[in-house]
Amino acid sequence: MQASGTVYADDSGDGVKFLKSCKGLLNYWDGKPTEASYDAGAMGYCVGVVRGVRGTLQILGSELKDGRLKVCLPEDYTEQAGVRSVVNYLDDHPEKLTSLVESVTMLALRSSYPCR
Repeated sequence: MQASGTVYADDSGDGVKFLKSCKGLLNYWDGKPTEASYDAGAMGYCVGVVRGVRGTLQILGSELKDGRLKVCLPEDYTEQAGVRSVVNYLDDHPEKLTSLVESVTMLALRSSYPCR
């Protein structure tokens, strides 16, 4: 008997794990090996979410007329800066640790890089 239906990755909004992964990645990038978590998969997930949400916001922001989803990134933007904005946002808004990581990433990037 075959099971049918869609299988989704388990992403129940575990911001605690996401924050830990992103902090580990920043420690690695900042040259703090004793503080870095060397879970390459988790670090890759962190930067992948930030990159994916950033790209989506840029595409949607250029297409939507009301501009509510816009981010205005500086020319020297790096994914490291994006990860740092997510870590800072979650440190400042611990109540968001139960939100979906994509949602938190969007809020963090919009907060750090608003359009003027």
